[in-house]
Formats: sequence, structure tokens, C-alpha cells
Amino acid sequence: MVDIFPKLFEILPDAEDLLSLEPEELAGPLLVSLHGSDYINPLEAISYELLENGGIQEYMSKGANKILFALMEAWQWLEREGFVAPRPNSLANESSGGLVTHYFVTRRGKRIGTSDTLTAYRRANLLPKRQLHTIIAQKVWSLFLRGDYDCAVFQAFKEVEIAVRNAGNYDEQDFGVHLMRKAFHVTTGKLTNTNLPNSEQEAMLSLFAGAIGMYRNPFSHRDISVTAEEAAEMIIFASHLLRVVDSREQI
Repeated sequence: MVDIFPKLFEILPDAEDLLSLEPEELAGPLLVSLHGSDYINPLEAISYELLENGGIQEYMSKGANKILFALMEAWQWLEREGFVAPRPNSLANESSGGLVTHYFVTRRGKRIGTSDTLTAYRRANLLPKRQLHTIIAQKVWSLFLRGDYDCAVFQAFKEVEIAVRNAGNYDEQDFGVHLMRKAFHVTTGKLTNTNLPNSEQEAMLSLFAGAIGMYRNPFSHRDISVTAEEAAEMIIFASHLLRVVDSREQI
């Protein structure tokens, strides 16, 4: 029987902290607690008996059942992400596992040595590198992975500004919202798509000017708190704008 609780108590000594975590956040400490165990029955490992034997009264007083439910939710996340998997039924030099399904920590799971590493993995899932514009992948993705969300957003839209300036061959004194209005001006803009109806040309101008005014300028002037999810959405938007600039540059 795998006793996960001594290691888990060491990582999360406060039961309130454990219960405040989302399943994907609690999955990190749970996975670390499972390391070294390749014959796991989750129904035994996540059990009242083992929790009670752990000897931490605070955990019991906060509601043992709540804790067990939270851990099973985290286990489901680990299984879905491929960090644990069912053991094959018949292995060389090993008898059949019988009717009970046992699990092992996968190669991917073993590469996750700490909760911090799992956090980085979750961030990478929010912002898949292969789906980003090349420039964003090179200049921004690592900032996001480190958790520097405000810097990552600023850098992403800075790259949009640089790309627009280079594509239109504008001067260094052209920047910010002014540059976007100049580059996408309906009649004189060097990046304006004249094949579009006037209303859509104006919308494109507003899209770029609004994006720089909203996501580039404020982040360069003050500290702005954003979540990982919010930052990922903004960066994906910047990646899309860069692809629009690429399409205009090739014409």
C-alpha cells in the first residue's frame, strides 16, 4: 500500500491550503508524493485509513472526507494529463494484478520532479508554443513560462509595434497608437488592405490602434496584475496581429 500522506503533509502542512487548491494545482504535490511508487491503487492510497494514520489532527478536524475528495479530483487530473497510467495486466516476472487496476507514474510524470515543474507544465499548456507566431515563441514564451505575465504581454505587443514599423518602413519616431493609425489609415496607410470594404479597413485600423492602446501602452507605464489565463489570451491575440502584419508585408 502506497502511503502518500507523510510526503503530502510535509509539502502542505496546512489543511486549509490543500482545500483551497484547484485539482490541477493540488496535482503537483500529489504527484511528488507518488514518486518512487510504481504499483499504486488510488482507492487505497487516497483512503481514510492512511489519512487517519498520518497523525495530523488538523487535517482530520478540517474534514477528512473533503480532503479525500479533493485528492481524488487531483488524481483524475494526473491521469487525464498522462502523468499516471494503468499498469499492463501481464508483465514479465510479475503475476497478474487481478481485478484491481494498479497504476504507475509515467515517464512524463517522472520528469516532473517538483510542484514548480508541474506549474511550468500547466503554463505551457495554456500557451502552446507551436501555435504561436515565431517571433512570439522566441521573445515571449519563456517570459510567460517563468510567470512574468505583465512583461510577457508588454513584450508581445511591443513586437507587434516593431513589426508594423518595419513592414511599413516607418521612422523610429512613429510609435504606439499614432503608428497604428498611420500604418492602417484607410487612404494612406502602407499596410491597409484596399481589397476590403471601407468599413472593414476602418475596423482593422481600430483593431490595431485599440490593441496597442490597451495592451502595450498601459503595461509600459505601470504595474498591471494579470492571471496566467488572461496573459495567454492577450499573447495569442498579439500572435494573430503579427500574422496579419505578415500577410500585408508579403503583398
